[in-house]
Amino acid sequence: SLDPKFVLKRLVASLAPPKSVRLTIVDDRIVAEGEAPDTWIDRARAAARQLSAGGPVFDISRVRDVSPEARAAEHWQAYVSRLSAQPGIIVAEQKVRDGQFYIAGLRDPLAADPQSLLSGTQVDPARVHSQWQFYQSLEPEFVLKRLTASLAPPKSVRLSIVEDGIVAEGEAPDTWLDRARVAARQLEAGGPVFDISKVRDVSPAARAAEHWQTYVSRLEAQPGIIVAQQRASGGHFYISGLRDPQAADPQALLSGTGVDPARVHSQWQFYQSLDPKFVLKRLVASLAPPKSVRLTIIQDRIVAMGEAPAAWINRARVASQQLSADGLSLDISKLLELTPQELTHSRDAIQAVDIFFDSGKAVPGPAQLPVLDKLANQLKELAKDAREAGVTAQFMLTGHSDATGRETANVSISAARAETVRALLKKRGVDPELLLVRGAGTFEPAETEDSRTGSSANRRVSVTVTFH
Repeated sequence: SLDPKFVLKRLVASLAPPKSVRLTIVDDRIVAEGEAPDTWIDRARAAARQLSAGGPVFDISRVRDVSPEARAAEHWQAYVSRLSAQPGIIVAEQKVRDGQFYIAGLRDPLAADPQSLLSGTQVDPARVHSQWQFYQSLEPEFVLKRLTASLAPPKSVRLSIVEDGIVAEGEAPDTWLDRARVAARQLEAGGPVFDISKVRDVSPAARAAEHWQTYVSRLEAQPGIIVAQQRASGGHFYISGLRDPQAADPQALLSGTGVDPARVHSQWQFYQSLDPKFVLKRLVASLAPPKSVRLTIIQDRIVAMGEAPAAWINRARVASQQLSADGLSLDISKLLELTPQELTHSRDAIQAVDIFFDSGKAVPGPAQLPVLDKLANQLKELAKDAREAGVTAQFMLTGHSDATGRETANVSISAARAETVRALLKKRGVDPELLLVRGAGTFEPAETEDSRTGSSANRRVSVTVTFH
């Protein structure tokens, strides 16, 4: 019968496996596991071939050959695997023949010694025949060793492997850097990247160039300075561009840079920067704001706050219009018009004067003529002082009436009284363009009154002064 149980019994009886081999049935297959000499394995292979004609599979792949030759071959393969794993060693060919072992390939001189790797493998060194050809490995660790040997970097430079590339860091003279650049170009053909960008050139010329670039960067960061061109030539430095007179002095900025001022040749063209700080300085210089006005920068806008005479506000308004054409803003909306103190005193004196009229009359009586003369002189004096202060004074003549009679008549006579006073002041030399008139009737009384008797205090023309 080809039933696996019967086949197993017959195999055990015929092959007589050693105690180190166990035969079992696994999924209708007969499996042999363990260790046996090659003579027993040969017989087991013959039985397996016979069963392949129609019986169950007889698997002897798990039986390890423990004959001396097999053990030696196993140790040899372990050694070959150890060599193949070594950086800088390439195994090209290996074989076993007549109890001897042969191996050939490529080896970097910096790689591990193949003879020393035999230690612990149980391979007899006397039976090993090696042939290694010289080659230079591109493994980063070997390239690093060769670069260190050939370039002899100064103590200030450190070579290391970073992500399969070789990186140089530190400081070195330009002569060493030139040799390192040549080595980097040679490695570009297929070796690891050799990065020397982190090595600082500490030769005198490089130091000077580095200091110069520091100075140029300092200049470029300054408001009001525009560097148009800069170069180094023959140990001298040349720079040109635009500079606002309000900007920092380029010569003063050389301090602390390590650049020799005698080797610097500068050429700066005048220009006016639109930087708000410089515009503010120019406005302060040109407008000369009074102490009551403060100019500040708020979000790139120049804002004027405080109090100022009308004339100064007008000048500031012109400056604001000019700046707007350049895309800048001078905000004068927060300025309050300031009336000079002497004008205030004159205004108060004039506004305290009233011209009085008899009941039903539109012309003042003779007693009011001296008052008119004095008032005319006050108005002319104030108009002159106002012009000198940069403002224009205007005078509102308001006619009033008492409460007797009809209101329409009262409004008419109050307006007539104002017109009369205007004419009398004009006759006394007051500019009529500065005189405005209105009739208030009984609506703005100086005092309350009995409508039957009226009040002489309400039959008047009053004066109100305004400045523009």
